[in-house]
Amino acid sequence: MSIETVRKLITADNCQFIRGLFIGQMMRGELDLPVLPEVAARVVALAGSPDTDASDLARLITGDQALAAHVMRVATSAVYQPRHPIESLQHAISWLGMAEVSDIAFTVAVQGKLLNVRGQKARAQRMWKQAVGTAQWARLVADAAGCQGEPNYLAGLLHEVGKPAALQAIAELSRRAAAPLADEEIESLVAEFYTRVGAQLAEAWKMPDPVVSVISGWQHWAQAGDRKDVCAIVYLAHHLSEHMLANSGPLAADALAADPVLGHFDWGQPQIAALCGHTEHVRAIVDGY
Repeated sequence: MSIETVRKLITADNCQFIRGLFIGQMMRGELDLPVLPEVAARVVALAGSPDTDASDLARLITGDQALAAHVMRVATSAVYQPRHPIESLQHAISWLGMAEVSDIAFTVAVQGKLLNVRGQKARAQRMWKQAVGTAQWARLVADAAGCQGEPNYLAGLLHEVGKPAALQAIAELSRRAAAPLADEEIESLVAEFYTRVGAQLAEAWKMPDPVVSVISGWQHWAQAGDRKDVCAIVYLAHHLSEHMLANSGPLAADALAADPVLGHFDWGQPQIAALCGHTEHVRAIVDGY
């Protein structure tokens, strides 16, 4: 028996061992899930309140210097095309709007929690780029479809939040148990459990109901009942993001032309081509995170 064969048998045993530990922790509610930063929770609450004004949001963000600096860096980047230099958060909010700045602030606030995976930074970064891309495309799809009533950006950002969360938990279990896993085994475990982990995380974070529904139902948008629209938006946004990240050039409309989700929006080639025209703008935003 070759050394490579022995190594594969050992890691296969490790994979089943870690899988058993993971299932046990999940069933007992003992998974070590990332905690939502308080400022991110407050951003969601403010964004959902009709009484919030720009000064409330600016005060909240400036209370965290690191967050404020990061939000300002994103808001003042060339991708947002400010006509004049943006010198304050109040100015950024007046230029970009409260919804946009709230989305930036939430994204920045949770980014560190979801990327901090020991030994798995590159994999977590890929997951994060897909999430940010889906969030940006979800906003554009919703605007094009006239479906702005749901938290589409948040649903897009968190639709696969279970992936980095599961990755964190699996990597930590593997490390503590001194049971190393091959890359493909890690991918397999994440793929098996990320939807359930994401639903647990969204509930623990007290996310809006549409976001929880999307995490469980975006892949089966046609059966999503009252949440069909937002699930269809995120489904299409996910695939737009996936195509964008896999290709360096502009998206080709015909790559998605056969997808049944276009029938839900009653869109043809012209509408999807118009969406694909935003590719470089979305790519620049994703690269900014």
